[in-house]
Amino acid sequence: MNPTDPNPDSTDPNPDPAAADSIADAEATLAFEQDSFERRSTLYRWAIGLERTIGILLMVGVFVLVLLQVITRYVFDSPLSWTEEVARLTLVWLTFIAAAFVSSRRSHITVDLIATVVPPRVGRVIGTFARLVVLAVSAFMAVAGIMMVDIVAAIAMPASGLPTALLYLAATVGFILIFIHTIIEMIMIARYPEENPDTVDTAAQLEGL
Repeated sequence: MNPTDPNPDSTDPNPDPAAADSIADAEATLAFEQDSFERRSTLYRWAIGLERTIGILLMVGVFVLVLLQVITRYVFDSPLSWTEEVARLTLVWLTFIAAAFVSSRRSHITVDLIATVVPPRVGRVIGTFARLVVLAVSAFMAVAGIMMVDIVAAIAMPASGLPTALLYLAATVGFILIFIHTIIEMIMIARYPEENPDTVDTAAQLEGL
């Protein structure tokens, strides 16, 4: 805001880029901080570390498989028939394992436009409703995934010969993990609100609201 502006409540059309960067840096830092339950429970900390490690390995696997496919196709003109299929399967597993890890850190993309401008109590109600929706969707998708695994159990992928059930098993495992992480988040917010501020409160604080 220009100090000479006669209207002190006017909004600066050119916000300070440094301030925006500092908010982004703070959000990025919070995204990878351990929550209180992770600090309290060695087993939970180990489980989240395992999710992260598996995600990293899957990401490396996708890169290696795609690189192998490109080299064999365009360098040796003799592409391997199974690399594209296995790379697709690996990417699916990467997607759901990474989604579970991000859920454990409460770092999924959220739209907090309304929740940060309403009274704090209303914002917390909105946050609780959003977590209940996540639980319902995760439970539904996990059950649907289990049913699909059973349906395609006898079908193999044409190129690699791997069970098609592995595709749907990835979604099942991912949504079960998201469900577990969300349950733990709700319990920790209820029992230790000072150590686990609602994501809405955190967003409002970062944005100066």
